[in-house]
Parts: sequence; structure tokens; C-alpha cells
Amino acid sequence: MFDKTQGLEYPATFHFRIITEPPGFVEADVVALLEAFKVVAPLTLSRGSSGGRYLAYSVSVEMRSREEMHGFDASLKKVSGVRMVL
Repeated sequence: MFDKTQGLEYPATFHFRIITEPPGFVEADVVALLEAFKVVAPLTLSRGSSGGRYLAYSVSVEMRSREEMHGFDASLKKVSGVRMVL
């Protein structure tokens, strides 16, 4: 399916970076959320901030539509300890 508004052909693979704050973040919560999606590259810890206050995770997911991508983004942002999704 072609999305004229974004100029993208779906399904498409999107690479996400999830910035988390460790004290309130539970990695298993994101892993459970990912079960509902087609994960192309699994959730991996990519790096932490120099002060150790934040951790960054990477994941690649195949999306079938713009709506699915927006729903995924909104769901991630509801996970405790997730500060930003890029």
C-alpha cells in the first residue's frame, strides 16, 4: 500500500531508538509490547548517556501502515521509564 502523505510504500521497516530512564524502566515491558509487531531486529541496548542517567535501546520493526506506526509509537511512550522515541 502506498501512503501519499509520507511517500512510503508499506509494509516498511522502521528503525527506532528508545531513550529510557533506568530507575523506572523495565525492559521486559517493551519486549512484551513488541510481541504484537513484526520485529526485524530485536531490542538491543545500544548505549548509555555519559552521566549514566539515560539508556538508549534500538529496535527495527516492520509496519504495515502509518496508523500502525503511530500506534506503536504511542504505546512505547506509555511504557514506564520511556522518555523519548526517535
